[in-house]
Amino acid sequence: MEKYLFLDFDGVLFDTLKEAYILCRYAFSGIDYYIPVDENEYKKFYRYKFLVFNSWQYYYLMSIIKENLTDEEFINKYTFLLNNRDLKSEEDFDKKYYSVREDLMLNHHKFWDKLETPFPFFEHIKQLTTESKYIPIIVSKKNKNAIEYRLNQYGLHICTRNIYGKDELSDYKTKADFINEFMATNNIKTAYFIDDNSNNLEPCKKYPEIIPLLAGWGNIKIGETGLSAETLVNRLL
Repeated sequence: MEKYLFLDFDGVLFDTLKEAYILCRYAFSGIDYYIPVDENEYKKFYRYKFLVFNSWQYYYLMSIIKENLTDEEFINKYTFLLNNRDLKSEEDFDKKYYSVREDLMLNHHKFWDKLETPFPFFEHIKQLTTESKYIPIIVSKKNKNAIEYRLNQYGLHICTRNIYGKDELSDYKTKADFINEFMATNNIKTAYFIDDNSNNLEPCKKYPEIIPLLAGWGNIKIGETGLSAETLVNRLL
């Protein structure tokens, strides 16, 4: 019987935050791609990335990233901004974010190509899929073409129809809602879903057929402990 494995991309298979940070600082402050990364600011960006589910939300993260705040103060202020959104500014930021990304990919390709690197877990997934133990389904808020490009670059060839990115998931409130519908449509009884953000796994409680697993690397919440790559692989075997 075929077994299915739903996987997030950013933070589970690939470390993509360096690219996101460079895009954010350009879109928000006009800082050139090649300016060296501010390591202190990047640490904060990495620490609070778990707050972001959609690219437009980076606008609010960047709005306060230079402020000297405790974790609690940062989270509270970010939440306040989300509850009092500046729709025009976030829309302008989001459009610039993606136009800058396109420019980076097309006109600075060698530089862009080095920004994302696979986590060790990626090689385990390649082996599991090569041995036909699982059919992998990508569910990510990243652009589908970018996902497919990166997977192929590192030797994980997933059918295009099994890659669901930003546009494909836009009509669903949660990833769990999408996965539930996909499983029902394809008569899948049970499946694992691995994500590094527990907020994406929480809605799985409504769907007992989805077995949620929290990856312990990537962009997990402050103070949260997920599963190691080795533990996850053992669960999947």
